[in-house]
Amino acid sequence: MDSSFQTMWKNLEKGWAEKDRIRADEAAKEQAEWDALPEEKKQRINTLLEEKERLIAERELENQRREWQRRGITPRFFEATWENWIAETPEQAKVLEKVKKAWDKNLFIVGGNGAGKTHLAMCLAKDGATYCLMPELFRYVRENMKSEQEIIDRYGNCKLLILDEAGRQKSSDFEHNLLFEIIDKRWNNILPTTIIGNIGEEVFSKLYGAAITDRLRPSVINFNWGSKRGKTA
Repeated sequence: MDSSFQTMWKNLEKGWAEKDRIRADEAAKEQAEWDALPEEKKQRINTLLEEKERLIAERELENQRREWQRRGITPRFFEATWENWIAETPEQAKVLEKVKKAWDKNLFIVGGNGAGKTHLAMCLAKDGATYCLMPELFRYVRENMKSEQEIIDRYGNCKLLILDEAGRQKSSDFEHNLLFEIIDKRWNNILPTTIIGNIGEEVFSKLYGAAITDRLRPSVINFNWGSKRGKTA
């Protein structure tokens, strides 16, 4: 090994050792100063530090929940997790794993009321998806027509879009066109979409048009069981 390199390396090691010594001396000094404080003052400082940590944690939680709500997560599902959705049968365990793949493909989730569809949708939203009730989407645009393009851009460009309550109400040409523009934008951007409802894919196609289902070509996931409400872990 070159002697100049060896000299440089030894100097670096000396510098690192000196830094470690200085840090150790500073830590020892701080510990000695702390040990010298009266117990009453130590308790006051600890109480203030604990209060600071509590306030920081509350602020972080508040910011997190604000972001969740922006993505469509409602307070009822703030505590929803993948872990507390109980898979009671092998079929439910398979469905759970299929839903987790929503980031890779379009899904059409079908099931009765209380089957746990929305719980899993909220878990996806916590992971970064955008969740929206279709009736609310249509109603909002009808009441705020100037925001139509903004809505199309927002839902057409998000990483994963989840549209719930499909077929909950009678559809109109306006709703067909709005939904088509969103799905078409996502299709062109190669972005996944999950549709959730109590109706099958065939009925959905009749309600909203074959052009939409042709672009989606989703994998169908059936929640073939009764209500799971009240059965979280």
